[in-house]
Amino acid sequence: MLATLLQIAMEPASKPVNIDSDGALARQAAKNPQAFSELYERHVNRIYRYVLARVGDVQDAQDVTSQTLLTALEQLPRYRGQGVFVAWLMGIARHKVIDYYRQRRPALDLEEIEDLPGSNEDTGDIVDQQLALEAIARKLKVIAPDRAEALSLRLFGGLEVAEIAEVMGKNEAAVRMLVFRGLRDLQAQLDPGQEELR
Repeated sequence: MLATLLQIAMEPASKPVNIDSDGALARQAAKNPQAFSELYERHVNRIYRYVLARVGDVQDAQDVTSQTLLTALEQLPRYRGQGVFVAWLMGIARHKVIDYYRQRRPALDLEEIEDLPGSNEDTGDIVDQQLALEAIARKLKVIAPDRAEALSLRLFGGLEVAEIAEVMGKNEAAVRMLVFRGLRDLQAQLDPGQEELR
């Protein structure tokens, strides 16, 4: 089961992107909000997957993703071009998730699974992936918060170690350790019988 869930989690969050062009596009979008649509298309799925992994509810994940992108559009004039644009964007998503938990209302069970943004997949595949992501999200809530955060940014946000370090304000070695230990903790949560065999 762990291999299947991690395989789903490791699928690309969005189509391949020329990261160097993100900065130029962000500067253009700061002056012309219509140009933001390309940045939206490039990054909406990775933001959504990250947020869903952190909040564990489809409707709330969609709301937080929308808030993230709206804030990014509003804050674009303040983007200084330092670091990678997607790390800046994921930093906003991270803060929106923190805000979500500050205002958190009791979680309701998911009764309907809605289509992933921009997805052309079969409904059955979407349901299976959604359930797998929700299972991982539930297990992420019981491991150490820093480990869960680093792991979510890596698996669902699709960020590289250097980008995660930038978002979390940690050095790369610390991030590597958090991701490694987070994977180990997640594996123990998903396959508790395996822990006894070691």
